[in-house]
Amino acid sequence: MRFSIIGTGFIFPVHTQAIKAVGGEITEAVGEGSSFSLREVIKNPRTDCIVILTPNDLHFEMIMAAAEQDKIVLCEKPLVVKSEQARILAEKPNIFTVLQLRHHPLVKELKSRINKNENYKINMDISVYREEKYYQGWKGQKERSGGILFNLGIHYFDLLLYLFGKEKKTTILSLSEKTGGGTIEGDNYICNWRVSTDEKKENQRRLFRINGTDYNFSSKDNLAYENLHKFVYQDLLNKKGITPEEALKSIELIEKLYKNYEE
Repeated sequence: MRFSIIGTGFIFPVHTQAIKAVGGEITEAVGEGSSFSLREVIKNPRTDCIVILTPNDLHFEMIMAAAEQDKIVLCEKPLVVKSEQARILAEKPNIFTVLQLRHHPLVKELKSRINKNENYKINMDISVYREEKYYQGWKGQKERSGGILFNLGIHYFDLLLYLFGKEKKTTILSLSEKTGGGTIEGDNYICNWRVSTDEKKENQRRLFRINGTDYNFSSKDNLAYENLHKFVYQDLLNKKGITPEEALKSIELIEKLYKNYEE
């Protein structure tokens, strides 16, 4: 499969490494400051798949443009930050998003062990370090990124729903540019959650405590170190992946949390 990549920021090397790992070919890569036409990139006859690694507020327009050219699309998380956009994309074929934690060995273990007839008490503690320049860029602008719940939380809200099922009740108790917390309840679980980018670097964790047992998905600076993107591309080669319909679940959950806080 041949790939054109739009966006050459922080996550770009992770994608190029993953594409090479599955035997793919990169036909072109364009980023900020490049002199390129989006239309020319997505119409490139040598390209099978458009990979979108741009700021979150640009995702929808770029995905739609690529889909109109009948290209396969792979977009970094979050797919979009508005549920109505995700519903529109759900009507299109061959659109996928990157939520690579679903391929984490701990997730596979938990997926096989969780029983819908058992009750679960979950503490979700996602506490990472981000230096000040992180907030000075587009990720620190809620209107562009969707805020901390989309920028950081989307991975873990997706995992919660993937492992334990749809939420029934949501509560948000605190929210700022750097932290948020609350509760999410489902048919057989209650989850107390915290998401923060204000942790000390040496104390970083991405932890689910499930009925007293800790499952730490990573204590590193970012999930790129876990080398899970290659599994996303393997799925893509097999015409599989996380579709807009599936991504919509966590997007709607985050919207509910924001709405709860505003009310």
